[in-house]
Amino acid sequence: MNYRSTDQTATIETLVKQFLSVALAQYDAIYVLDNEKYSRLYAQMQKIRDELKHREGDQRRTLLPLLAHSNVQVKLMAANTLLAVDPYFARKALEDVRESGVPPQCADASGMIRALDDGSFIPK
Repeated sequence: MNYRSTDQTATIETLVKQFLSVALAQYDAIYVLDNEKYSRLYAQMQKIRDELKHREGDQRRTLLPLLAHSNVQVKLMAANTLLAVDPYFARKALEDVRESGVPPQCADASGMIRALDDGSFIPK
């Protein structure tokens, strides 16, 4: 699957589908310890996040349904993306991931919650 199509002609629906696909691919890369692939996927996800953010009205909120996804990586990445847009539901999703006990996502969620609480991370 080509994860490079994040130009301005992509629809919001397409960007959300790409975000989901990238997060699922990240999940797979994590468990086969393919750090290089994960890094490429993370960069692609950042492009999708930026594109959604810069669309009229900040379209990151279209990722809200992903907070209920069964895959912990999808939920984690959607929550991290949504912290500036809907901090209440994003934090609840981070707490769910933390409580899932699924490594490494539970540790990542715990670290993000800690950073939010101590002010070392300010969502934008």
